[in-house]
Amino acid sequence: MTVTEDLDRSVKLTAEGKWNEARKILIRLARKGVMEAQFNLGLIYFNGYDVKPDYGKALKWYTKAADQGMPEAQVNLGVMYFDGTGVSKDLGKAFELFQKAADNGYALAQLHVGMMYESGLHVEKNPGLASSWYRSAADQDLPQACLALARMYSVGTGVKQSEGMALDYLEKAVKLDFAPAMELLATMYYFGELVPKSPAKAFELYQKAAKKGMPEAQTALGMMYMDGEGTEQNQDLAVAWFRIAAIQGNADAQLNLAIAYDFGHGVEQDYAKAAELYELAGEQGNSDALCNLGDMYEKGRGVPQDFKKAFDYYTRSYNLGNDLALCSLGDMYLLGEGVPKDRAKAVEIYTESARKGCEEAVEELRKLGEPIPDTKQD
Repeated sequence: MTVTEDLDRSVKLTAEGKWNEARKILIRLARKGVMEAQFNLGLIYFNGYDVKPDYGKALKWYTKAADQGMPEAQVNLGVMYFDGTGVSKDLGKAFELFQKAADNGYALAQLHVGMMYESGLHVEKNPGLASSWYRSAADQDLPQACLALARMYSVGTGVKQSEGMALDYLEKAVKLDFAPAMELLATMYYFGELVPKSPAKAFELYQKAAKKGMPEAQTALGMMYMDGEGTEQNQDLAVAWFRIAAIQGNADAQLNLAIAYDFGHGVEQDYAKAAELYELAGEQGNSDALCNLGDMYEKGRGVPQDFKKAFDYYTRSYNLGNDLALCSLGDMYLLGEGVPKDRAKAVEIYTESARKGCEEAVEELRKLGEPIPDTKQD
């Protein structure tokens, strides 16, 4: 058999799940210096296709293929040096490998070079040069580069600000079937940013991105089903999409699924399940989840009543910027729940909360006969 026939046979064997036979062919060819075989072995060992992942062997074979000038191998090897996977982290070596492949016109390498110039990693920060490399990759229809350019044009980083160009590159990335671009454009249609407000178009794009497995889009799609925006209200489908995204660890999805269980929207009401999900989202720093969890501990809803825990959760929530938690802290100081009773501290907190626009805090100050401060205007 010729080298090409052997390579084709190895691909056919992998498609049939006969990895061991395919690997034997690739090892034989790789030892003869066939760079495609060396690269494919690198893929097998790096990703653990039918073998335990072995970054040392992946590094070895990627290096051999990269040394022969194979751009795909140069990029994969560069990523290993960039991340420090199977080798000591070396941004200089990573940049050198990306640059070699980029100079030979490989779009993915051009993206990496652009990213390093944009962020200033190893090289001096140079947004203009970054945009140039992104454009080279975008001209080859690399959607990640199109999205990067859209972002740069939207704020005028490295290029002259142009909403039109930003939208053009974003729409190109969407046409290239890139889920993150779909999710971003959907959000723009939802809020009417750069494009006319259109919940229907937002729904359509969120749905496309969600079906590609993007948890942010799945969560947004769930919200649209829950609220009946851009589509007919369907709480069952809302919960289904929240659950899919929550399983992937998305904190916003965990929060929304918790709320569904908390109030019985699309599922049977289950306070214990709600508390569990609030905690998962809270562990990721979701301030709304922490605030709601504080409320559950304060009231003993789904968890044993525990004022100390409630106070701690409210405090963590407020420290993350959640103003709603502040009023609850005032309540706890006023009633002496979880902390020593302290009317003066409660008034101080209510006053601050009222300034931030909390109507409940304003009402509490009225009840206590305290002055009402000027409130912030939205």
